[in-house]
Amino acid sequence: MKRAHIISLMALVVAVPAATAGSFFSSSATDATPCFISGNAAYKLSGSAAADYTVRIDNAAARPNLRMQLVDDLAAADFVMVDDGDVTQACTAASSLKTVRIDPAAQQPDLTVALSRSDADYKVFVRSANFSEQDAAALFAVIWQNARRTGDLRQVGTRQADARQVASRP
Repeated sequence: MKRAHIISLMALVVAVPAATAGSFFSSSATDATPCFISGNAAYKLSGSAAADYTVRIDNAAARPNLRMQLVDDLAAADFVMVDDGDVTQACTAASSLKTVRIDPAAQQPDLTVALSRSDADYKVFVRSANFSEQDAAALFAVIWQNARRTGDLRQVGTRQADARQVASRP
């Protein structure tokens, strides 16, 4: 990995939670539901069957839409979710809000994700006391799908500094 890439990533890890974590991930005082910002859109995890997106995480799926590898190396990850616990702003700056439900038994999910420690298309790093690896995978998958639909793959999975997201939540 190039030295400049590693230095940029480390600067992001230090600067983003301290300076701008509220613009990435937050909750309001009345709604503790996780909300992740990507571009102008916000994505909230939900338990409702009426969610905008249903994601099934199934490692045995014959043809998942997305294969993700859980990694312990921050520098190797395409998507980084770190919970620093000191964000209090709501996701009011987003122009649209979409809900994401994880349902391992969904018969017709919008996305099926295989998530494991084995080699995969995308690498995910998660360190959070509040969010599971499945939560991060579901958010990444929906953002990835929307980026593909709009043709803006710069948002996710490009291994560029702007594609690495650091999420925080109180």
